[in-house]
Amino acid sequence: MKPSTTSLSLRTKPRGLLASLGLSTLLALGLAGCGGEVGIGIGIGYVWHDHDDWPDHPDWPSWPNRPQGATGLFPIAGDICGSCSGSRDGTGSQARFHDPQGVAADGAGNLYVAEAASATIRKITPQGAVTTLAGSAGAPGYADGSGGAARFNAPSRLATDSDGNLYVTDSGNSAIRRVTPAGAVVTMAGSGNCGSSDGSGAQAQFCNPKGIALDRWGNLWVADTGNHTVRRIATDGKVSTVAGAPGVCGSADGKGGARFCGPQDVTVDYWGNVYVADTGNSTVRMINPEGQVSTLAGLPGQCAAQDGSPNVSRLCSPSGIDVEGNDLYVADTGNATIRRINLDNVTSTVAGVAGRNGIVLGALPGGLDKPIGVTLAPDGSLAVTTHNIVVKLLAAK
Repeated sequence: MKPSTTSLSLRTKPRGLLASLGLSTLLALGLAGCGGEVGIGIGIGYVWHDHDDWPDHPDWPSWPNRPQGATGLFPIAGDICGSCSGSRDGTGSQARFHDPQGVAADGAGNLYVAEAASATIRKITPQGAVTTLAGSAGAPGYADGSGGAARFNAPSRLATDSDGNLYVTDSGNSAIRRVTPAGAVVTMAGSGNCGSSDGSGAQAQFCNPKGIALDRWGNLWVADTGNHTVRRIATDGKVSTVAGAPGVCGSADGKGGARFCGPQDVTVDYWGNVYVADTGNSTVRMINPEGQVSTLAGLPGQCAAQDGSPNVSRLCSPSGIDVEGNDLYVADTGNATIRRINLDNVTSTVAGVAGRNGIVLGALPGGLDKPIGVTLAPDGSLAVTTHNIVVKLLAAK
């Protein structure tokens, strides 16, 4: 999606000549369009997921069996019984989650969940088998290490690369961690203390960061929630502040003077546009490659539920966001719904009923309970964390 040259809040997809250009030309065009505070570099080591290149997993997940092509909400792992909480490995309904938040998928069809309350990172296979990849349930702390020897404190969001590495916002430790496919954990940035400073490694400081996303150039983008800013970790490990002002909760569009309030998630499209779930403002924002910030949905300070164009739509404390082609999918937590924002920035409700918390599986609209994490899965469905269960959302396009 290439940003419009006529309006900050409109998004346009590549057409005509752009569709026929090779990858090297597209990369050159993307770099040529980036300037100012939001320069983009190419590095080796991180690879952005182009969802179109993911293999098709028509059986994802295979538990339980269901007609292919059906729309609705279906269970992946965990259960909705009154006592179904805690952190327990197992398959399907036998697994237990405790405050699952962010969710991410890899190219093999595995899901990964940041489980804040248990201080762990969980893995769900395409068959619905849940294991604990890193951290120890009920033992928060701050330590690098492998598997159960590693320690987290309220991890909240995560992203994956093509090598199967995870990038985790360890919110309680105000740090960014990397987890290998084998569960080895290292700290990439942050000192374990809440602060706001740019730099590399432990010199950089975050404050309760939550959202994280990887762009196709290898940069990590972070919603630094406690600082009300959006940060970038370049491929050389250097952290910079892209938008917002540390310690200033507000809402303002533009470049340089843009303001956010407690943003909790970010995602990045092919063209380098960064989308922000600006939770404290109940809005969805966009930062284009030139650093201009605009508002795509919602009105600052108004927690409500309304579909429609940018000046009409209303959200309530959105805390999760992902992009699929020209569509944005938003976990509208305060409204207990999943919303979609299309290319024309028109917002619609995909699943859940606004103002009605409670999990109802099956035919849409179904029901959700404070959904937080949302991610595109390899088969084109969405995986959503809601209360203590992970569900699959199949919606009509």
